Amino acid sequence: IAEVMQIFVCIVTGIPVMRTPLQILFLILVTDLPPSIALGMEPGEATILQDRPRPREEPVVLNWMWLSMVINGAILSLVIIIVYVVALAIYCDGMIFQSDINELDDYQNKLMDARTVAFISLVWAENVRSYTSRSFNNPIWHDVLGNVNMQKAIILAQLCLYVAVLVPFFSDQILQLRGMAVGIGGWLLALVGPVGCLALCEVAKLFTGWQMGRYQAELAARHDEEDKRMEAAARQHSQGATVIGAPSFKPAPSAAKVPSSAKPSSAPPAAVPATPAADAAKVRGKFATTSFSCMGLGPKAQLVCGVGVRGSE
Repeated sequence: IAEVMQIFVCIVTGIPVMRTPLQILFLILVTDLPPSIALGMEPGEATILQDRPRPREEPVVLNWMWLSMVINGAILSLVIIIVYVVALAIYCDGMIFQSDINELDDYQNKLMDARTVAFISLVWAENVRSYTSRSFNNPIWHDVLGNVNMQKAIILAQLCLYVAVLVPFFSDQILQLRGMAVGIGGWLLALVGPVGCLALCEVAKLFTGWQMGRYQAELAARHDEEDKRMEAAARQHSQGATVIGAPSFKPAPSAAKVPSSAKPSSAPPAAVPATPAADAAKVRGKFATTSFSCMGLGPKAQLVCGVGVRGSE
């Protein structure tokens, strides 16, 4: 995003394009690629389990994440464009537009010096932004050395930078960069890029952190509403649930009060009517004790449903 913004601004405003096609290719494949790969190896944050689960239908990169990336790209582009314009004014005798620079003597070397300062500043700023991009809301000093691969990638990118701007023939003839010609002033001017990018990106994290908090609050409200809906559905199901095919039981009539003077009857007890439970319990011509537990019924239905039959031929 930042590369596109910088080239677009140069073309629209009429200032010389900030870098040549070969410089763009070198930045993408050599100095930007290792930190990008290291970011993909970033370990997860320790507080990730404190975040609410995200719905499956949501995309991996949310809208507030896209906004954060665009803001960071705009910050990087703004800082580097400012450095480049100042470098044009210093090395091109106060001229910043392409039409005016073309009228200068030895304008190609002067333009090369301004591009060199912008190139150095961009690589430094990109390396600093690799650390700020490790988290959307945590500051850069939070576990700054937690990703070992990032340290290796930054060292590799810095070595490639100094080879690109300092090695004779490769720097001035191939990449058209002159690290020695810009002097100490050019290197100090290039420091404005990483310092400005670091400060502004850290300030932007305040807005991104607020967006993250609002998103987590929305998820919490959505989960609470879903929990209440499921509890209501479970309560309604438990109150209105019926067992298909369960027999209906009627309470036995209360026994009449027997006078104390009455003698117990000597008549044999009435035979127990045959029931499906008794038939199922008959084994080898004898009745065995059976006990049935009706799972899925309420407590009262379970008491009524329990059947025990005992007897002998």
